Amino acid sequence: MRDFIEITDNLAKIISNLENQRKNVGNFLRDSNSLTDLEVTDEILENKIIVQVPELNLENLKVAGVDGGLLKKSFHGIDLMLLKSIGVIFSYQNGKLSNTEYYPDAISTPEPKVIMDPFNDLEFEINSHIERQIKEVLTATEVVDKFEPDILFMHGSVIPHYTFVPEKGSLLHENYKRMILAYTDLFEAVKLKKTILAGVIEDSRGVRFCEILNNIFLTQFNPNLPPEMKIVLTRTKDSNLLSYILQKGERSFVFPYSSKASQHPILREFEVKDKIFTFYLRTVEFDRPIRIDFLGDKGVIDKANFISSILLKLVGHSNYGIPSVLIEADQRAKLQEQELEMFYNDIVNKTGNISSLFEQRRNQRPF
Repeated sequence: MRDFIEITDNLAKIISNLENQRKNVGNFLRDSNSLTDLEVTDEILENKIIVQVPELNLENLKVAGVDGGLLKKSFHGIDLMLLKSIGVIFSYQNGKLSNTEYYPDAISTPEPKVIMDPFNDLEFEINSHIERQIKEVLTATEVVDKFEPDILFMHGSVIPHYTFVPEKGSLLHENYKRMILAYTDLFEAVKLKKTILAGVIEDSRGVRFCEILNNIFLTQFNPNLPPEMKIVLTRTKDSNLLSYILQKGERSFVFPYSSKASQHPILREFEVKDKIFTFYLRTVEFDRPIRIDFLGDKGVIDKANFISSILLKLVGHSNYGIPSVLIEADQRAKLQEQELEMFYNDIVNKTGNISSLFEQRRNQRPF
């Protein structure tokens, strides 16, 4: 027991020390913002680390948000899945919310799926994420076509995430290609309707902002900086550092999603691979910054400012920085475990207690 306490004491000291170093780096960068003009490059699209978001009135504006829900369970011979995706459309007049619409419905029935392919556990997880993204992106495309919002927020990035490129000929590859096609159709739809497409990542593990800062530290900052500053940047997630840099109503500079889009395993699948950009925004005082990925071509900075201004107007809780349109979509898309149980029972009633529907042993242990 004494060894355990000593180990946790040491770990707590290490964590606190690293966090203090992050805070020092963040304070240094904030203090340097007014004194340092960054060189605008292909990686850094603005000359300041911190950008003040302009005020915006919600006049004659239509804002949409899309989120999805997923429940899944593996059995002896098959896998069962329930999917749901909801689009929420807020219309604003004279700065106030004037109307709320839902697509396909305010309360919709989930889509049941039976997966008969012999996926292993990892493949099943990946396939589940692919199926969920397809469902959400198809809903987003239909929302754009039907409601023509000024801006549409996805819950998550605007490109596929939580996946990798399956090998050609594998069981996953066909579903992967379906997902890529769904995103391609969404990109075409927002371009045709002139809708701004942005994704809100609430718990980003991205490190690209820190990597960019690390690359420019020696060239655009004082060369006599303590070496631990660069070390901290290599051991820190973007949102962790930016918690000490950004204040409410401020965002980071805009940067490309990838420095080598043509070589990125996912981005290279799309014609718009060079038009996906990222920035971080602090929407409320007592929550961490959120990451925003968005599709941009002309007027990238203007789009970043427009997106940021709208997001600041859509948050209503000082401790939670996610916009209300996505909170509403999330609540509408949630699935309850009993819904999957009802799906399973309905299948069993119609097939009988066949081998494929036996529970896995890990869920039937008598101890």
